[in-house]
Amino acid sequence: MTPGGSAGAGKRVDFVIGGAQKCGTTALATVLQEHPGVAVAAGKEAHWFDNDRRYAEGVPDPARYHALFGDPSEPRLWCDATPTYWWWPPAPARIRDYNPGMKWIVLLRDPVARAYSHWNMERTRGRETLGFREALAAEDGRMRNATMHEARAYTYLSRGFYARQLERLWSVFPRDRTLVLRSDRLRAEFPDTVREVVGFLGLPPMDVPDAPPENTGSYEQPLAAADRADIVRVYESDVRALERMLGWNLSEWLR
Repeated sequence: MTPGGSAGAGKRVDFVIGGAQKCGTTALATVLQEHPGVAVAAGKEAHWFDNDRRYAEGVPDPARYHALFGDPSEPRLWCDATPTYWWWPPAPARIRDYNPGMKWIVLLRDPVARAYSHWNMERTRGRETLGFREALAAEDGRMRNATMHEARAYTYLSRGFYARQLERLWSVFPRDRTLVLRSDRLRAEFPDTVREVVGFLGLPPMDVPDAPPENTGSYEQPLAAADRADIVRVYESDVRALERMLGWNLSEWLR
């Protein structure tokens, strides 16, 4: 168990499922919650380190944050599954200052599919009134001077520049404190992927279901091929950079 996992008043959150949104973070948090050695934050997403208002007057007292995880005397690893942590620029450094030994789990998905899924979720919730292409065109303007809470609903494109976000994360945390996984592998090889996560966290093995819990939304229509081709071009250089950083072959993301 990591130092933060020891019981007592000095206990800290041990690991974050820090990104990316719409990439399987809920499925992973849900199954890890079943491990007797893990306590996931109430509500899953604590949004502690990405709240600029909370940090406006300095480093906040973490007591309210820690209350989300239950009894600190229980020898369980505390997990905060907030996918905006890896995307919101100040969050990784705040997390390092809180717990320099924090472990990160990051799930990544084809960024075009991720953007379309994100837009579809906001449309279904009634918060998005623009069409997909129109929403992408409006993104920069919407993000200008926006708070994280305001911006996170409409950041369809910016969330998918994974190499930029990974570079920022690795600038403040050692690579061996991070586990980066493909969300398609989580779906296709769920037991093996969860076992890899459990091993990374230094936890005893657990029983894992054959498939992840369902957490998918419906689409009125699939993404048009022409729209996909245009957005692939936007992401191409970042995807190539990510391939070099991780040693992955991501050619299917560029089709």
